[in-house]
Amino acid sequence: MPTPQTAVPWRIYLLIDPTARRKNHPLGQVFYVGAREDLREPVDLREASEPQSLPEIEATARERLERLNREGVRVVVEIIPEQDWSNTSAGIARAVGSICAALHPAPLNVRHASVRWPASLAQTLERTTTVPLPEGGAIIRRHQGEMPVAMLPLLDPETLFREHVESVEGRTSPRAISNRLREDGPLPLLLVAEGRKGRGVLPSDFVLAAWMVEGLEALDEAGTRWRVPRTNDPEAEQALRRRYLYNLVPADVRGTLNLRKA
Repeated sequence: MPTPQTAVPWRIYLLIDPTARRKNHPLGQVFYVGAREDLREPVDLREASEPQSLPEIEATARERLERLNREGVRVVVEIIPEQDWSNTSAGIARAVGSICAALHPAPLNVRHASVRWPASLAQTLERTTTVPLPEGGAIIRRHQGEMPVAMLPLLDPETLFREHVESVEGRTSPRAISNRLREDGPLPLLLVAEGRKGRGVLPSDFVLAAWMVEGLEALDEAGTRWRVPRTNDPEAEQALRRRYLYNLVPADVRGTLNLRKA
């Protein structure tokens, strides 16, 4: 049975190569910063130096660990005692990312590369304001689940559209929006963060992406599955993003169309 997070004395560990010439730690080079939640419970730290203990997504770190094991290098495993960070997984991910960012040379944790933000993005977030929706209306689509702030630099508008907007399910809401689009033409569609208040997650109604859409097409006779076509107008989408991207919108105003499962 997994150990409750509140009961463990540590949640983050380091893998250190003592033979590396470039050091970022007194004992050598930290090449991986791991989270306890990725290890099997009950945790045996001797297993932490085995390549299979690393998530499959961390292919580069796995290869490094396999090579060191083949060469007979005794990889050092060091833990970081419990700190005053949030008990959530997002909190642990932020802590791991912060450690990665502070080490030079950087570890091989591909998942947490997003902690290195461009200065322009950081400044944009600090100046986030509430932007009024256009008078002609807008469509709001909510991202499902919490969105950690640290993930923001990795968000790609094409991937977001494909995974969260292009195909939708429901009946009442998509049909009403389809009718409105037929009458009034293209409308802006804003993908916003879901209403969460956790530490380190984007606030409710924070705009993650924006597009111009021209209609909703039913994919079945029952009208429960829909495709959302975009307009072929890059300039309009760029203007939309300059105004709304990474700002807050009042999504509950009258006339706002909510694209949701109904």
